[in-house]
Amino acid sequence: MSKPVLTEADLTVIAEGTPALDPFPTRPWDRDRLWAAVLDAQMEARTRAEREAVAEARGALQILDAIERHFVRK
Repeated sequence: MSKPVLTEADLTVIAEGTPALDPFPTRPWDRDRLWAAVLDAQMEARTRAEREAVAEARGALQILDAIERHFVRK
């Protein structure tokens, strides 16, 4: 059985459907730009709610990184 293959367009769709990433640039898929935006938000977070939102976004990005590593053909 072959492993499913995803494209960067698939990652864009997944990211756009992830509420934790709504405030961040997900189109077109650019992993580095997305991580930079989330880390900038982390540096700017002042309230507990802002820090929790950024933590959720980081978690979503870690999952997307794993998906990209295992399922996106380069």
